[in-house]
Amino acid sequence: MLNQPPHRRRLRWPAILIVPLFLYLLFLIGWLTARTVLGDRWWWLFLLNIATPYLLLPLPLALLIALALRHWLSVALSVALLVPGLPILLDVWVPSFSDDPEFSKPAITVMSYNLYGGNDQSEPVIAAIRAAKADVVALQELNPVIAAALRRDLIDEYPFQLLDPRAGVTGMGVISRWPLQPLATRLPGEHWVGTPQLVGIAAPLRAVVLLNVHAIPPVGSPGWMTWAIGERERQVAAIVAVAREQHQPVIVAGDLNATPYNRTYHILGDGGLVDVWPQCGLDAGFTWPSAGQSVRGVSLPAWLVRIDYILTSPALMCTEAAVGQWDGLSDHRPVVARLVAR
Repeated sequence: MLNQPPHRRRLRWPAILIVPLFLYLLFLIGWLTARTVLGDRWWWLFLLNIATPYLLLPLPLALLIALALRHWLSVALSVALLVPGLPILLDVWVPSFSDDPEFSKPAITVMSYNLYGGNDQSEPVIAAIRAAKADVVALQELNPVIAAALRRDLIDEYPFQLLDPRAGVTGMGVISRWPLQPLATRLPGEHWVGTPQLVGIAAPLRAVVLLNVHAIPPVGSPGWMTWAIGERERQVAAIVAVAREQHQPVIVAGDLNATPYNRTYHILGDGGLVDVWPQCGLDAGFTWPSAGQSVRGVSLPAWLVRIDYILTSPALMCTEAAVGQWDGLSDHRPVVARLVAR
């Protein structure tokens, strides 16, 4: 039998790359089409959408491989996919810089902080709050132990406290340097993680309304997860409706249990609420999960996604936003934003 010419043997290994390359590009086309048309309709699509920046991350490399192989169909598909994908990749993986900080204006600094209901170590929590130097702190999963520490250790710094501590994960609370006034309006729905708080704040820049919320999580059986997707979307639609009823600027702070790539997030944006992070966040802003967390027995790397938010009505503008100090116990990191009036 005649041996194959050497140049034929040399070309075989690059050709092997064409199959996985083409399959990856076809997967992206199918998934992005489903994402555009169906949103988060099923639990598995919800999870794929959560992973959006990671699924798109190999795309620039795919384009380079396609160019090296001179596989022009793959080149064309890669370029077409980069058109919607590149802004997402740049937003997540490339640091941004605020070009108009407006630090001279009166401001309110807000912190949203999911404490983890099983945390009974108050000292790291108090340290994280003090490190943020926030004027108002919206707390989720506030338990009685941490609530007692807030009253004991922070009453001088935050004399105005509306605390609803509960055992487990359903406690909520707001602490402030300025007077707080609970509002009679209630967010509809029975499946919030803790009762949402609607609070008026007599802030120096102007009176504002704070909504402290914790949306239903995507945890459970596949059927329940699919149901929870719809319920979460109904919850954020209620946030939009209540925000529109207010006569003062609105700040929404809390754990939405969804990423910027889920329909939940886009309902808020379509309703006129503005996520502060694209305005002035300096990095990816990932807040969940802490090290050691797992989903269905699969261990997760730390800080994979952004599910904790501060959003505002258009009357307010962010000048600076950052992920807060981790207390070493919560499965979330807090998010902190400095806001001024437009």
